Amino acid sequence: MFKKTSVVVVTYNRLALLKENIYYLRKQSTSLNHIIIVNGDSIDGTREWLSNQKDLIVINLHKNIGGAGGFNIGVRTFMEKTQDDFVWLMDDDCFPQANALEKLLLAFDEIDNIQMAASKVLWKDGSISKMNVVQAKKPSTQRDLFKQEKKFVFIKKSTFVSTIISRKAVEKVGLPQKEYFIWGDDIEYTQRISNTFLAVYVKDSIVVHYSAKNSKPGDISSETNHDFLKRYNYEFRNRLLTSRRRHSIFQLLRTIIHSMIDLLKTLFKPFVKYRWEKLTIILSGTCKGLTWNPKIEYVRSNKNKQ
Repeated sequence: MFKKTSVVVVTYNRLALLKENIYYLRKQSTSLNHIIIVNGDSIDGTREWLSNQKDLIVINLHKNIGGAGGFNIGVRTFMEKTQDDFVWLMDDDCFPQANALEKLLLAFDEIDNIQMAASKVLWKDGSISKMNVVQAKKPSTQRDLFKQEKKFVFIKKSTFVSTIISRKAVEKVGLPQKEYFIWGDDIEYTQRISNTFLAVYVKDSIVVHYSAKNSKPGDISSETNHDFLKRYNYEFRNRLLTSRRRHSIFQLLRTIIHSMIDLLKTLFKPFVKYRWEKLTIILSGTCKGLTWNPKIEYVRSNKNKQ
């Protein structure tokens, strides 16, 4: 059965990367039905360039609401403004190989009842992108992610650097949590889906994540860019909420312990930049995450409407 797909790309002040991303999307071996671009109030010429691209659905925001807010609006647009079967989510620095979408869609033909699939994400030097490693459904199968003979692996969560989701899944679980703003919104959302439906990692679907550095997410003790520090408030707050909603009490305690380990590393590790500011962020974000409880939004599908 022919599957119609929309892609949602969220961008903010990265026009050069966005142009590359759209170039690769237009070159897909399986054509996209809609390319939805959510522009977070960029001031680098993105709005003006997008106004000349006639094959795109462009949503220009009047303020930056973060990646989480952008994906929330993008998925809502997919549900309300298209009748496509799938929505493919990615950042503006994601460059998919020509057959990346084709390989993702083939997974839905080869495996019964899956509603989400994630690509293999490489960094720009060809190594695995550390911040985009998916988590297998069972810990015992995590190593299968790196075995050549394993074409598919059932997964628990992935990132918004090339994950495709069915309309059926969005109808059931709702929209990405816009209040996360940045960091962790993709983990929360994909795990919300995998708690209800089957999801797979597709090793033959390959994209390149052109991030500035290839580092694991959430390592506040090693962060040297002061401009990035405020993002960690969201990191510690968001991961506590995700554990509260998606896991057992045991997992929540593990997440709290993880945060305390980050605090101790930041306190005692030598040569930590902005040490006291980081300690404040860890404690503040963790405390907020214990009580914060934004509602999940649901949206009515446009499918089959006249």
